[in-house]
Formats: sequence, C-alpha cells, structure tokens
Amino acid sequence: MRYGTTALLVGLCFVLFAALHERNGIIGFYLMLPAIFAASVMFDRGSGIFAVVLSCLLLYLALRHTGSIALPAELVLPFVIFGVMALGLAVVSEAFRTAWEHATIAERQKDLLLSELGHRTQNNLAMVISVLSLQARSKTSPETRAALANAVARVQAIASAHQHFQPVRQNGSVEMRLYLEELCRHLGDSLRDVRPIAIKVESDAVHLPTEQAVPIGLITNELVTNAFKHAFPDDRSGTVRVILKKTTTSLVLAIEDNGVGCPTDRQEHIGSRLIRLLAEQLEAKLTYEDAGPGCRVRVEFIPRYAVA
Repeated sequence: MRYGTTALLVGLCFVLFAALHERNGIIGFYLMLPAIFAASVMFDRGSGIFAVVLSCLLLYLALRHTGSIALPAELVLPFVIFGVMALGLAVVSEAFRTAWEHATIAERQKDLLLSELGHRTQNNLAMVISVLSLQARSKTSPETRAALANAVARVQAIASAHQHFQPVRQNGSVEMRLYLEELCRHLGDSLRDVRPIAIKVESDAVHLPTEQAVPIGLITNELVTNAFKHAFPDDRSGTVRVILKKTTTSLVLAIEDNGVGCPTDRQEHIGSRLIRLLAEQLEAKLTYEDAGPGCRVRVEFIPRYAVA
C-alpha cells in the first residue's frame, strides 16, 4: 500500500512534468519533488527513497537520447543535482515526520499527566473538605464551627475550579461560566436555608488559567457569603447577582445584591482581608459601590485568556 501510493504520487507528478516538457520544452525536475516529500512525510524513509529512485528512472527514460542509453550532456549535471537534492529531501522529510510524531506523543502524555494531576488534586481537596467538616461537627463552640465552615467553603471553591479544569481542549484552563454557576449553586444550597434569596450568574464565555480562575472563585465565595449573611437581615427576600463581563481591555467581576446596602463603617476582617489580597494577586482594581438598593463590589483586572 505504501509503495503503491508512492508510485501513484510519482506518476501524477511525472505526468505534469511530461506535459510541461512537451508543450514548452522546459525541464521541470522540481515537479517531482512534491511526490518525494509527500511519500517521506506520510510513510517512511524507505518510501521516500523509493520515490527518488522511481522519479530518477522516469526522468532518465524520458530525457535520454532516442536509441541510446546516454542523457544529453547538458542534462547530466542537472540530473545528478536533482538526484542528490531529492535524496536529501527524502531523508529530511522523514526526520520531520519522526519529530512530528514524537511531538504528538509528548503532547498526549502531557495532557494525560495534567488530567491525572487534576484528578489527584480533586481527591486531595475532597479529603481536606471531609476532615474539616468532621472537625466542624465535633466542635461545640459556634465561633469555631463557623470558622471551620468558612474554611470548607473556601476549599470547595478551589476544588470546583479543578473540576472545570480542561487541560486537553483549552490548554490548561477553566471555563468560567460553568465554574461560577456550580460554585454559586453550592453556595446558595449551603447558605440559603429557607430564606427566599435567589442567586443569579451572568457570565461571558471566558476561559482563564487556574492562577486567575481560583482567585476569582475565592473572591466570589467570600462576597456571596457576605451578601447572604449581612445584606438580608430579618429573613427578608432578595437577589444576589454574580456578573463576569468582558470589556475592551479588561475583565470585570461584579457581585451585587439588592439588600440593605454597603456598610458605612466597613472594617477589614479575615474575609475582607482575603478579598484584598486576592485582588492584589490579580493586580485588580477593587471598588465598593452603592447599587441603589444594595451593594456592588467590582473587581477589574487584565485577563490572560486561554487559547482554545
């Protein structure tokens, strides 16, 4: 099959050579090179060398003197040069094919290792969540249980990012819309209880590397948690919106609610300190705004979009 396909390729190129030579008298040795290159790349060095030998034989039969075994004197040197160049092309093309195969295998192995790393990371984070949850249930102090519950939520935000980590299709990235939807669904289920508070996610189709996706998830976790705890006192109803939108040069994350509004004497506790540090990690601009009614927090930063 390999040599038959090679012969067919050489034959097609030789037909073009013969037509050009018959019509214009041009000696187009170069017309045989595509067949040699294609055979070497598609198959192996043996096929490339076979294409060289077959090409030289056909050219020799077409160009020799009628009734003689000798080529015209003016064609001997070009014919020899063509043979040497064609042989070199066959060798180089086969080496190119081999390097291409090795690169493909290495890429597949890298994707497999990334998938395995993500799977192991998810398992480790799940174990951490389980341990923290067990410790929280064993404590009697409300403050201690609340602190451990917050720690569980933060680890859950990181674990959710790894669940949406896509090493193969998106070159090591996180699909932010699905990530934020699942994160907010988990937060709503764990924080809402029986209160009539809705949480909505509006996100553009964005893929971010994990070093940006994880801070975004943690910031969202802290701000949504704060909104559920402080924006709707006395079991009042309301809505928390998580928005991730592209602008011309930046990406904006906004968490807003229609609750009681931003506190006038905002103090920095553990959660707000974590938000500030994560914003600094993203090199983002962090602003608190009156949403009229409610509070809006904006995090604007320069994204490093993953290339699909």
